[in-house]
Amino acid sequence: MPDYSASREDHIASFGRLFAWSGGGLLLVFLGFVLVDSLPLQLLNPAWQLRFTNRMINTSLLALLGFLLLHLGLYIEPANGFLRAQLATARQWAIVVVFAFLLLVPLQGVATWRVLSQAQGTQAMQRNVLGERVTMIRQAIEAATSPEDLQARFSRLQGPRPQLPAAALSLPLGELKRSLLDELQRTETRATGRIGGPAPTDVWALGQGVARVSIAALGFAVAFAAGAQRPGASLTLLQQISRRVEILLGRRPKPNRRAP
Repeated sequence: MPDYSASREDHIASFGRLFAWSGGGLLLVFLGFVLVDSLPLQLLNPAWQLRFTNRMINTSLLALLGFLLLHLGLYIEPANGFLRAQLATARQWAIVVVFAFLLLVPLQGVATWRVLSQAQGTQAMQRNVLGERVTMIRQAIEAATSPEDLQARFSRLQGPRPQLPAAALSLPLGELKRSLLDELQRTETRATGRIGGPAPTDVWALGQGVARVSIAALGFAVAFAAGAQRPGASLTLLQQISRRVEILLGRRPKPNRRAP
């Protein structure tokens, strides 16, 4: 008579190994995505920092699902020593993951602030360059003693040089100066209008990014802390933090079950 109980136990064990290996595979996929998208490393570049934090958050569900599948695999096949060792290693590394997620919050905030500061710095530099250029042209116009002298002064300016049309050379100097100064003023106004800082929509998008990454990073940190465990510890990282908070608040810590 066939031993159906043994066959059933083999099927259950195979499912446990399937979940565990699937969990390990998802963790590798997560690491691959994060590492590949992080290259080349530009640790001080705020754009790279924003890209890194967003990639971490966008792919963290893979890591969390893989972590959960490792637990599920050992729950189904608790006698498997190899799966138990793999889960213990994953739980130790989960401590590092928890702190990595917590660091994403200030990293996202600092990177966003630096992006806005760089945009404002670029705007200020462009305004300064424009102001210096307009000042040089205005001084050349005001100091000219004749249309020919004005043309000569324009030719000595650095960068793009204004050109007087042939008809302007026949105009009285006073009229020519007033016309050129009026046109210079209009040109400066138009150019200043085109030099803008970050658009309100861009600022709003950056603010949304900070909120999204911060909330998600804290949530993922709590989720991994629920399974993170130091070698030899009887409680998970989240349980240890909860006990310390209760002690600081003057409450009697609730007895926690030993982590599996």
